[in-house]
Amino acid sequence: MAGVSKKDRNSETDGYNNICKRLHIATIDVEKVLRAKELLASMQRRRAFKKLFGFDDGHSEQNLEDMQRLTSTHSIRMMSIAGNTDSMFNDEIENYEEMSEDTCQMPFDEERWGNFFTDFEILSLPEGVNPNGNNQCIEMGFENCVDDLCLYLKSGVRCFMIDLFRGPLGKSQNLIVQLREAEIAVSKEYGFPVASTIIAKLSPRYQYSGYLDTVHFNSIKLKKGEKVTLTTDRKYSSHCTSRLIYVNARFLLIDIKNFDIILIGEDIQLMVRSVRQESLKCCVCREGTLTSYMPVLFPQRCSKYRVSYEELEDFTFAREVGINVVVSDIAGTVQYVNDLEKVMSSLQCENLRLYARVVINDIKSCDGEMNWIAQRYDGFLVELSEPENAPDILQLCPDALCILQLAYNAKKPIILDPWHISQQRLRVDPEHYYHIFFYPDKYLVKFNQFKAVFYFNFLQSAIFDQIVPRDLSKMPLCDSSHTGADGMARAVVAASMEASATAIIVSGVTTRMVQKISHFRPKTPILFVSHMRSAEDYVSLYHNVTMLPFRTSYFIGHQRNIFRKFIFALAYLASRKIIKNGDKIILVYNYTTGTTFPEKYFIYTFDKVHFVEHLSKSLFPREAECDVCSQKEGMFIYTH
Repeated sequence: MAGVSKKDRNSETDGYNNICKRLHIATIDVEKVLRAKELLASMQRRRAFKKLFGFDDGHSEQNLEDMQRLTSTHSIRMMSIAGNTDSMFNDEIENYEEMSEDTCQMPFDEERWGNFFTDFEILSLPEGVNPNGNNQCIEMGFENCVDDLCLYLKSGVRCFMIDLFRGPLGKSQNLIVQLREAEIAVSKEYGFPVASTIIAKLSPRYQYSGYLDTVHFNSIKLKKGEKVTLTTDRKYSSHCTSRLIYVNARFLLIDIKNFDIILIGEDIQLMVRSVRQESLKCCVCREGTLTSYMPVLFPQRCSKYRVSYEELEDFTFAREVGINVVVSDIAGTVQYVNDLEKVMSSLQCENLRLYARVVINDIKSCDGEMNWIAQRYDGFLVELSEPENAPDILQLCPDALCILQLAYNAKKPIILDPWHISQQRLRVDPEHYYHIFFYPDKYLVKFNQFKAVFYFNFLQSAIFDQIVPRDLSKMPLCDSSHTGADGMARAVVAASMEASATAIIVSGVTTRMVQKISHFRPKTPILFVSHMRSAEDYVSLYHNVTMLPFRTSYFIGHQRNIFRKFIFALAYLASRKIIKNGDKIILVYNYTTGTTFPEKYFIYTFDKVHFVEHLSKSLFPREAECDVCSQKEGMFIYTH
């Protein structure tokens, strides 16, 4: 912000303080609902271990003898209570669902009618319109309600986006509260914690008009001589009219003079008649058609490159409501990123993960001048501009391809908006299959477009199924990590394919191994079990990853904690019927005490009755002479 006067700096400081005070009060509801989630997760964890071991995990440190009992006194059938929303809070529960192998209880995919129709063959199995909702990121709108969000969560969606430019921040806060309430509702129904990631699109630094109320009109004709007010009040940003137009230009109003000309789009010209504190009174001197989100050009003398007031508000809002990932509207320049990082540091938001929005088919350079953004940003929201002629072939220059390749190699999340592909306005050349159907971790779906992307879902699923085994077989056996983690992650994914594993469960403190496994794009779902609260805010952005919070302050013994996490994860998968008896599951964990990075995995064949005993003998096998040492350490693992 070079060249800013002392008076302007003082006014900006006052602006910072006003933002912080207002948003701190506004986020009390978010803190309450997050606290409710924490309490519910703790109760569910303790209830789960009560059913599995026969004692309360929260008081297990007072009953070490019970901790050493490896047999499950109640079996996993006691955990199958997903249909009862109050099951975790009722002490007397009867009529538990049995998870037996009775043919009358077998699901359809196990051919329960095979004994009756011996001369017929089931050619195909019924399948939902989107078999993997976890590959989608839903952009929420104000029309969403808790019921809609519950449906998204039940279909596997664990990533949601909020556009902070659209509507006032108060409504964005309500959306976040609604999502957290939906998580609580689904969590009560499942009997296990449910966590999702929220990312926020920042208001653009450049100036744009707000959105029209599309319920009544998609465009407005501004006629010459009409009076128009340009306002910076965010409550009008989602329903502009012919008389009142929102524009994100609060810092620029002090530079506007009477009779200045302001351009909207390529045609509309407004003449300023008077300047108010938060608005400009104008008249139309050149008519044109107003639509949503049009560029607004202010006079040349305005300080257009100063960090905007709206960006400051968005950063502070994200910090206050617990959003850990923000997306800049443009990638910009190195100086632009430096300015953002300085502002984030001043607002104590330096821990936020900064992503960049990139319109990939608008990049035309071929000399690598844009490659720096792949190293500087933490992730990318990739969009496609509408083609001039539809349908058309998607054209990507070498620089655009290089950016996607570098981001993928750096294991940074890529979110792609496939709207124009799903509407068949753009066709993807087979040369770009990797960049469109393999590299992205998530695909963006707007709240009102959920039923309009079925074509793309089926297309991506079919092409992805062909790419994955071919890519893994061609990938060289090299490891750029210092700990061998890349090779470990590749081996896990290869094992999941060879064994046709139903799930990959990763137990760890940090998310590094999850990110590395996700990098190889396994078709098998990845379940990350961790007590790290901050992981919930971003880990679900990665390909096929679901977070299972294991919130506890009780840690006695490294091996005991690993064991408890895996038992909890298997109980969750069995309760949700994601796995059934005999399925292969890959368990990834750190074997050595004191390490935070998983370095061991093994393939486990799930036994719904005896998995507790199996894991106790398989996770940490040791020689007989080590038994005495292990008992002295207070561990509950016995070898025979």
